[in-house]
Amino acid sequence: MSRALTWGPLLAWALLAVLPALPFMSKFYLLLAFDALLFGAIAMSLDLLMGYTGLVSFGHAAFFGLGAYATAVLLERGIVSLWLCLPFAALVVGLYALVVSYFSTARRGIYFALLTLIFAEVVFTFFRYTQTFGGSDGIQGVPSPRLAPGFAIDTPMRNYYLVLVYLGLAYLVCRVLVTSHFGRVLVAIRENEDRARFLGYNVQRYKMAVCMISALLTGLGGALYPGRSAFATPDLMLWTVSGEFIIMVMIGGLGTLAGPVIGGAFFVVLQEKVSSYVDWYFIVIGLVLVFIVLFMPKGLLGIRDLLGGRRWRATA
Repeated sequence: MSRALTWGPLLAWALLAVLPALPFMSKFYLLLAFDALLFGAIAMSLDLLMGYTGLVSFGHAAFFGLGAYATAVLLERGIVSLWLCLPFAALVVGLYALVVSYFSTARRGIYFALLTLIFAEVVFTFFRYTQTFGGSDGIQGVPSPRLAPGFAIDTPMRNYYLVLVYLGLAYLVCRVLVTSHFGRVLVAIRENEDRARFLGYNVQRYKMAVCMISALLTGLGGALYPGRSAFATPDLMLWTVSGEFIIMVMIGGLGTLAGPVIGGAFFVVLQEKVSSYVDWYFIVIGLVLVFIVLFMPKGLLGIRDLLGGRRWRATA
């Protein structure tokens, strides 16, 4: 079992690395794959809060949007080095996350979720009505970032491999966290916060730390988005985007790492395919979510456990 857990992610990452070589992978599908991997990684970072700590954040879209705006501002001003855009995005998102996490983690339950939503709405409103950042139109037509002089990330394939590296690094960070003592404390807080506090753990400090880590991973994902789309708009910070992130986690499976990645990819592909046929695609997505919550409480990743259980019963 442990060997499967070790080699499974490496095998999946290797398969994703050769995906662009498949004959049907056009530019459109490469961009779709970019979105699937990007939002899958963001859902995984959100699951550090939801699945492992028991905190529901309705403000993750603000982290994503701030990361996108930070990169877009630099690109618009001619600073196209990716190695400057990413640290700047991390700085901007980190400072905002520090404020949000400090005040939000001082409250429990629904109050944490509401505070993250309120902070996100403040940021959305600021960018929506501030003409310095383009107002409702945002920042449009930014150039592609450069990985090195003369090497711009300006093709769907280059963007795909960039987000694939981001996904791999984000997975490593999350895997190290959840398997460490830090991760076990987070689970203890999720199961019984009062008991964790009684055992001597500074619960708010742990909550702030995981909020910061989750926010930074999400913000770095947002920093990659303008290179793919050439824009950053306030719509990236809408509360509905935060809701989509939550749906991705629930579809994939709470308290796992691979589950939210699968859920994010599934949501992106489902949204793209259904919206190409009908305008009310969110009704279809809502029905899928209801079905998963009612009949697959462990999400799509729970199918593996169900199949494993049936196989065991068949061979027993």
